[in-house]
Amino acid sequence: MAATINWQLEGDQLTFNGELTRATVAQVWQQRQQWLAQAQERLNVDLAAVEHVDSAGVAMLLQLKKHLLQQQSDLVIHHASEQFDAIVAVGGGTSLLKHV
Repeated sequence: MAATINWQLEGDQLTFNGELTRATVAQVWQQRQQWLAQAQERLNVDLAAVEHVDSAGVAMLLQLKKHLLQQQSDLVIHHASEQFDAIVAVGGGTSLLKHV
């Protein structure tokens, strides 16, 4: 079965559902302007419904953070899995991707 990712945006809350992986990042990244337009002070990204994440998913979130910082906004990750935390730690991005 092919990997899928869906997202929903409500105010400054962006919720992903599915797999945030190399197979899905390109399709979802093309829609980032919709998320960036909603971020005033920050964009809250909820990963509770993400079943699998890989380094491509983490890289996408780092790029999103970079874009938001250019807009003087911030990115806050919610409900990150242990897998997500491990990938971020190995890549040295722990201080860049703050989460609650």
